[in-house]
Amino acid sequence: MAFSDETRNAIKGYIDGHLADWEWHKDRFSFISDQTLRNRLADEFISTRYVYKFLEGMAADDWLLRAQIRLQVLSYASIYEAVIHHILFDELSTNPKVQALTEFKTKKQISIPTSKKAALESALEHDGKEIIPTYEDIGRTDESKVRFEKKAECAADLGLIESWLMDEIIEFYEARNAIHIHAEIRKSLDYQLDLSKRAYLRMEPFTEQVSANLNAVLAQNV
Repeated sequence: MAFSDETRNAIKGYIDGHLADWEWHKDRFSFISDQTLRNRLADEFISTRYVYKFLEGMAADDWLLRAQIRLQVLSYASIYEAVIHHILFDELSTNPKVQALTEFKTKKQISIPTSKKAALESALEHDGKEIIPTYEDIGRTDESKVRFEKKAECAADLGLIESWLMDEIIEFYEARNAIHIHAEIRKSLDYQLDLSKRAYLRMEPFTEQVSANLNAVLAQNV
């Protein structure tokens, strides 16, 4: 059953009084050229803050505080990942450092005539195993398979973010992937609470650094 109008208005008034509007949250991502993504990031950012303010107003503790922490880490890690992925693979897709993220060394078989293959086999032997002529080549994997750690490291290497910030957002993302009951039991509530607070507080320097450095990196990429 929904709250009464009086209760709902009181909650909304409390949250709105402590939270900037949607346009402010959208402006944090002014460097995102994809408007659909930019709007979605604004949605995620403001909704994360909205839920936090609601639970803060409820004086969440114990199991509800853990839920608050979990939601914060999940949401902010997703924002960091979405921004970095977009910048690298949409804005800087032709940069050699970005392209290297999806490249790996591989060996490809050489097709040779049967007669020459027979001569090769008679001349070479390795523990009774068949000799297959190959050459080294570069294989490519899908960008969706690139680990976040590698993307964050690339962003720092390109000068989009500072190394200290890279380390922290990697920590947030790893925490996001490791969130489950057994992990929560092993880690103290104080650690988890600090992690969620930092995940929020680092959003400001993250967006500021990317916004300030992106044009310079793009200019070098031309």
